[in-house]
Amino acid sequence: MKRYCSFLSDGLQSKGHDTKIVSPKAILSKNGMPKQLKKWLRYMDSFVLFPIWLFIESKRSPKSTLYVITDQALGMWVPVLKSKKHVVHCHDFTALKSSLGLMIENPTSWTGKKYQNLILKGFSQASNFICISKNTEKELLHFLHKPPHKLGQVYNALDPIFKCGDIVNARNYVSKHLGLNVQDGYLMHVGGNDFYKNRTGVIALYNSWREQTNSPVPLLMIGYEPSEIIQRSYDRSPYKDDIHLLIRVDNELLLKAYQGCRLFLFPSLTEGFGWPVAEAMACGCPVITTNRAPMNEVGGDAAIYIERCPSPDEIISWATASAKIIEATLQLTENERNTIIKKGLEQSKKFNGKDILNEIEVFYQSILD
Repeated sequence: MKRYCSFLSDGLQSKGHDTKIVSPKAILSKNGMPKQLKKWLRYMDSFVLFPIWLFIESKRSPKSTLYVITDQALGMWVPVLKSKKHVVHCHDFTALKSSLGLMIENPTSWTGKKYQNLILKGFSQASNFICISKNTEKELLHFLHKPPHKLGQVYNALDPIFKCGDIVNARNYVSKHLGLNVQDGYLMHVGGNDFYKNRTGVIALYNSWREQTNSPVPLLMIGYEPSEIIQRSYDRSPYKDDIHLLIRVDNELLLKAYQGCRLFLFPSLTEGFGWPVAEAMACGCPVITTNRAPMNEVGGDAAIYIERCPSPDEIISWATASAKIIEATLQLTENERNTIIKKGLEQSKKFNGKDILNEIEVFYQSILD
């Protein structure tokens, strides 16, 4: 969200607008407090003190001020601003869907359900929304009790650092980092430990593919330090020596990894947008992802699709079937591969930051007008 806020704030300032980013301050939850107490005091700072400050501040602000809530998860602040000119950016409703029992892979605690219900009640009082995908827009309309006054759909902006580069140089760079020769390429995944990223599914896919192929290449998994369940999947893999967990990589290594990748795997269960799909395509890397919105919305006709893993109990049969598509994709001719890459580069142009910022500015202005 910090990155998204900076994109909006810096971009609008460059277009001549005045912007100011505000967020809750640590007042009650200052350093030195016991960890458990600090957690609850942080809630007090965010949902009691900050709304009071925001209400007072909004009274002092010019009537021409537009209040931008950068994520619907901040919905509990909407009631303070609903009488002002405002807009709520909607990213994904995974946590809300989980709390309603719509994501069997992620059961939610009683307190989590109450928390998500408060968020829903909050953002439901807003009048204007921007959604980052058509799928998010569809889900928003499902959750709202009445049609919004203004509703827009604007994709996320792709960071311009993601672009094609020399494959040999990229693989040399990655080889040097790993201390391993990857000149023949590698498979790759980018994602955190959230259940919907399906990192255990990535490992299961790789295991199944290795059982089917005669030309194995390594798997790079870029993200955070693996959770216990992901680590367990890794430890049990008979091919774990060829699975490389790259933790908290910098932008240069991430870019080179995309540029040198033979095939990018992104079997997410759900997403708000699916940044890595667009990033990989922009770097000239073929993508295999889940045939569900919004992954197939971002990938368009440029990605290759597999089915969503139906449930944790069916992960082996799902991986076995999906691995056949991985092998078939890796066996494409050079011309067929180049066709996919060209489609990906064209698809990634839809996420040009300048165009997206212009769309957002026009939508903001329509509210002010």
